Amino acid sequence: MDSFNDTIKFMMAKIMFTLRDFRFQIMDKAYPAHYHGENTLEIHYVKKGSGKVILDGKEFNVSDNWFYVVPPFVSHTQIPDKDNPMHKYSIYLLVDDHTGFKNYLPLLKQVFVAEDKYNAYKLFDKILFEFKNEMFGYNEVVVSCFKSIIIYLMRDVNFHHDRITKWMPDTKSFEIESIFLNEFATITLEDLSKRMFMGVREMQRFLEKNYHKSFIELKTEARMSYAINKLQYSNDSILDISWQCGYSTPEHFSYAFKKYFNTSPNKYRKHNKSK
Repeated sequence: MDSFNDTIKFMMAKIMFTLRDFRFQIMDKAYPAHYHGENTLEIHYVKKGSGKVILDGKEFNVSDNWFYVVPPFVSHTQIPDKDNPMHKYSIYLLVDDHTGFKNYLPLLKQVFVAEDKYNAYKLFDKILFEFKNEMFGYNEVVVSCFKSIIIYLMRDVNFHHDRITKWMPDTKSFEIESIFLNEFATITLEDLSKRMFMGVREMQRFLEKNYHKSFIELKTEARMSYAINKLQYSNDSILDISWQCGYSTPEHFSYAFKKYFNTSPNKYRKHNKSK
């Protein structure tokens, strides 16, 4: 996987966009359901391969040269075909989301899945090349490519200019979401607060404001998303999955799972196991 988290800012129509992550990866295993908080926009582009994505409970098939765009608070799961894994680009952006701005950028309030009409893979390939080589002026070239990608997407959602606002992005969101996605089994509120250079109460308020959930709710949600992914797409035992999720015993895991989904892990696997 090639990943670049340079903080690159650029303006379009007086709107500030901040790049927090750009990556190219070969996705050969299912990705657990997760979502991003306010002021975020995630753009995915399947260069080749195939699979399906589940966006806000709706399933879409994607293949060569398809976009799928994920606005804030939309749960999404990515499941590649086992015999034809997805070679995929991802862009994670922070964007203006103050009053009125969602009317200006419909990509922030609706799921969007469509086939590429503009040979956008050339732009993604160019961004990857520029990030890898960092030649003179690479930032400007990268920004130009990002703007073109956003313009193409706006054309496809029948964009009509409405109004614009101004905003300063919060750059902590990407780091926090990465921690919940990758360290849900072990992260504590105290550890998260220290890593974000915030007090515990300040961290709690930040999570409530930006994700409308508490630390415990977000950690449980991440654990359960991982658990159902493993129950459905792996042959790992319930014991192994409980340890992977950070539970001390399978009984504790089963209790938490049943409380969250109103069914036991065994019953969930029985009715949802992918063949």
